[in-house]
Amino acid sequence: MKELFLSELRRFRGAALIATIIHLVLQLCASRLADPLLLSWQPHAVFLLFYVLCGFGFAVYQFGTYRQPSRWIWLLHRPLAPQRVGAALALASSCLILLAIGLPLLLAIGLTDLLSTRVVDTRHYTMVLFVVLFCLNGWLAGAYVMLNGRLSAAVVTLLPVLLMGRLAAGVDLLLPGAVCTALLAGLALGAVKPERTAPPRRLPALLAAGLPLQLGFYFTLLWAGSLAFQYGEMLLGVHPLNRPVPPAGGHTELARADGRAAFRLGLAASSDPRAAHWARQVPLLDIESVAPMTRQFPVRHQITNLDSLQWIDEERHTAWTFSHDSMRFEGADLHTGAARGSFGAGGEASPVPFDAVPFVFENWIMTPHRLYRRDPVSRRFTEVLSVPASEILASTPQDIGARWYVLTDRRLIVFARPDDSLAQPVRSLYSIALPGRVTGLERIDVAPLLDGTLLSFNHGRKMAEGEPDARQTVLFVDEAGRTQTIADRALTHDFAAPFEHKAWWISPLTHAVLALPALIENGDIGVPDRSAFVDIVGQRRPQEVVAWAIGAALLSSLVAWTGLRRARVSPARRYGWTLAALLLGLPCLGVLLLLQPRSAAAPALAGVPVAA
Repeated sequence: MKELFLSELRRFRGAALIATIIHLVLQLCASRLADPLLLSWQPHAVFLLFYVLCGFGFAVYQFGTYRQPSRWIWLLHRPLAPQRVGAALALASSCLILLAIGLPLLLAIGLTDLLSTRVVDTRHYTMVLFVVLFCLNGWLAGAYVMLNGRLSAAVVTLLPVLLMGRLAAGVDLLLPGAVCTALLAGLALGAVKPERTAPPRRLPALLAAGLPLQLGFYFTLLWAGSLAFQYGEMLLGVHPLNRPVPPAGGHTELARADGRAAFRLGLAASSDPRAAHWARQVPLLDIESVAPMTRQFPVRHQITNLDSLQWIDEERHTAWTFSHDSMRFEGADLHTGAARGSFGAGGEASPVPFDAVPFVFENWIMTPHRLYRRDPVSRRFTEVLSVPASEILASTPQDIGARWYVLTDRRLIVFARPDDSLAQPVRSLYSIALPGRVTGLERIDVAPLLDGTLLSFNHGRKMAEGEPDARQTVLFVDEAGRTQTIADRALTHDFAAPFEHKAWWISPLTHAVLALPALIENGDIGVPDRSAFVDIVGQRRPQEVVAWAIGAALLSSLVAWTGLRRARVSPARRYGWTLAALLLGLPCLGVLLLLQPRSAAAPALAGVPVAA
């Protein structure tokens, strides 16, 4: 095994050294043009995809040369178990990936940390390990695709995205990363055998190969089925989001409507005697909207950036960049790069750290529980307001008339608008509890009246994902903050229920497994006293959707049973596949076709048992 490991290193050492040098030069050039560590998650995701493709391409070339029958026999014709041969190749390839991918990234970050005043946190070093894991998983996926020899095996490349693609702290992602690598390693090493396309013989090997494929086929079926259905509706001209006139009474109609139209729709469903009078007033009113400015807060030591963590002081030519380690903004001169000290929660040179990673909105800085306004003259942060620990801010103040409207995950808070100096603390007038969950809130339309305010709450944002109880609620709030419900109408579903709940009925068990990463904290703004996993898995399903799930499970088991009738498998394996298809649904059929291809029954040779 040691000799094979060293032989593989010698085989690719020249290419690995060239790739290392090129990668390091590209990293240093990129750092001269911009600060790659400050980029948001979207460009980071593009770079990560490039690294995955590099690992995948390396495996395609490496095993493409070994896959020829003569070379494959030569590779396995040695006193080593096939899995030890695969382990030697995997270990050598891991070392090459560390050299060509990990080392240049580590050097680039380390040199930036030592030779510049740019902010480099511990999370950036963790990012190197994260990228190496993604690249290694790409190599394992490419190895399996080449050894399996079927194009459909490429679904395993989706596994790293499904398990590790979250905006969470780097340490929290190490466990999903390790699980993903273990699954793909078991799948790839299990394919290293003399007859590469033969199905796994033993149950543990079959389970290890089937789980990552099940997850990959689930996502592929979900994504491809959704696209096919929606494009079909577009071609027929009945897609709710693509029609000139949206379906009446649904979320699309309400989301497209401006504030005046939204109030007309809501007041038309009201039985309040004042509704007709207000409906006549609405066209004459100045209507503004309040909406969540973010659906997610960054968490400390996040592997990448949810949004920009930098603001510029143009007068002093200073860039202030937030550090996850110090929990303060660190300053650097825009022209010379010289350090300009720290900017804490109390202002410039303040040692007080922020209580959480903030969002920067022009002159506002918002953490989950505190809102600060930056004074460019005094170079201080003024804490404008704070909310209890059980509540999370969702927006900065919105100026509507003479008032400020601030949205949290539980209520809408109304303040008397202060003067620009903020010399006096802001004064809360009243607050209104949200009539629905903030996760489904699209926007709040605000119509000031002479004797109060009309509010229209659109809680239909997640209807296309099967969110129950989507409604439009119109409230009247008098000057004392007392609320009255004027209208409360349920929004009709623009899509059919099977489409909205497609992620569940295709395979309820797989849907629950993929919901497990939701337990990782990634700053989602929602109802804090409910687990995200319980929220996803425990959602109510219409009876029609339950019937679809049962039908899909029965159909899958029937296809599996009849498809294996002519295959050379033992009765125990046939029953096992049928039961698996019944429990795992339609994606299991893809796993069955890949791991247990159908073949015409042939008479068994004397003395040779049929594979179990």
